[in-house]
Amino acid sequence: MKLSYRDKVVLIVLLVIAIWVVGVMYFIKPKFEELDTANKEYDEQVTLLNKKKDEIKQDEGLKEKVNTAYNEVVALADNFYDKMTTDEVSTTIDNILDEDEITNANLNISQYSQVTLAYIDNSPQAISTDVDRIASESQKLGVDTAAEDENASDEENAALSQGPVLVPAYTIDFNYSCELENLQSFLDKLLTRNQKSLVVTSCSITDINEDVIEGSMTLVLMMMPRMANPLEKNAEAAALAS
Repeated sequence: MKLSYRDKVVLIVLLVIAIWVVGVMYFIKPKFEELDTANKEYDEQVTLLNKKKDEIKQDEGLKEKVNTAYNEVVALADNFYDKMTTDEVSTTIDNILDEDEITNANLNISQYSQVTLAYIDNSPQAISTDVDRIASESQKLGVDTAAEDENASDEENAALSQGPVLVPAYTIDFNYSCELENLQSFLDKLLTRNQKSLVVTSCSITDINEDVIEGSMTLVLMMMPRMANPLEKNAEAAALAS
């Protein structure tokens, strides 16, 4: 069958349209969809990249910050005794008392336990009398004892800004005898020792006018486990993993 020129033109136009439709459906449209997907993935990656940049910016100087925080923890821990056994505690207390020629009897050491450390008071100690001197020892490191005053003032409560923490400790009870000056020297040294976590919670004197005074005393010896440097631990873990 012969086609007229007009029919041929119409047929060619229809064929071109069909090819264009097929091209759009099977080639152009999928490419646009791929491009749209790629744009979305690109936007997601840009968002992720910006987030990582923010994290990196926040972590700038992280090593120095960790070192600073670690050094602060070490400096704080140096105010405490290392963890000790009861035998080591007994030897430590005997040596400290021997420095001021204080004789102790019936030394009793509690089981390894813990006490509530309310706060660390670094303010100067204004000691004016023997009673003030003894009382100040129980307040030096803010140890909560069974005799703690439950009606503390708002000013005292405000001092607990960091909140109470539990620390390992031993409680030591004993009777003693010595000259009054030696007892005063012993109490003074508690404030100036490198480890300031040996605290007098109670001290009685039977007769302060005697040449050799006698009484009883209760001490709390607090300890602080030493923490390893986290940067060094991370480096060791990375070396083992590699």
